[in-house]
Amino acid sequence: MLARLSMSLDTDEWDYRKASRLQGFMMDRLNPLYANELHEQQMHPYSQTVLHTAAGSIWQVCALSAEACEQIIGSLFGKVETVKLHNERQEVFVRDMETEVVEFSELLAEFYQERADKNITIDFLTPTSFKRNGRYFILPDMRLICQSLMLRQASSETSFEMLDEDALQDISENCQIIRHRIRSMIFPAEGTKIPGFMGSVTIRCFGTETMARYLRLLLRFGEFSGVGIKTGMGMGAMRIRREAE
Repeated sequence: MLARLSMSLDTDEWDYRKASRLQGFMMDRLNPLYANELHEQQMHPYSQTVLHTAAGSIWQVCALSAEACEQIIGSLFGKVETVKLHNERQEVFVRDMETEVVEFSELLAEFYQERADKNITIDFLTPTSFKRNGRYFILPDMRLICQSLMLRQASSETSFEMLDEDALQDISENCQIIRHRIRSMIFPAEGTKIPGFMGSVTIRCFGTETMARYLRLLLRFGEFSGVGIKTGMGMGAMRIRREAE
């Protein structure tokens, strides 16, 4: 199960720079035992961030399992009327809440039944970064993107195993970024500044139809999981750009 809770906030000033503090606000509202479990996990079954849109600021929380949906989204949906961050006087009202639930079986049905475009554009909505050889890597890279998504999917409860070194190698060799419009950005977190990038990339799959569908499946999962490092703190939010956009 994949789920997304979108909370429209009564402000147009908040963006991803507030996300790491909202993670703390969220944790304070969870069952303490479950919150302790999350602290001990290397790969979290959720992602969250703040998106700055034309309609205002949106706090978005995604769950990657039925338990995370029950424990995290269940602790927030319909139960949070205002958001007040630690050491801040401003109290922000929650104007509206919307939830979206997607069973992984729906993504599999799309994989088996619907043809995939050979070109696919991704928007990176918040600063995105990877770790390679212990250092930050702040450019979009096919292998790092797909490896991150495979690892996150493998740690979720979905039944379709995508963590495969051969598949990762095939995608890295046969899928290429053909266009990009990116800029370097800094993500503030816990008194540090993490380098990253934001913007859009278009990927061309030069491989088989099955490979194009496999790539689409990974990226669809990434719309919930985020990609790269610190997705629980607000980094790595991404979406596939639809044709109408």
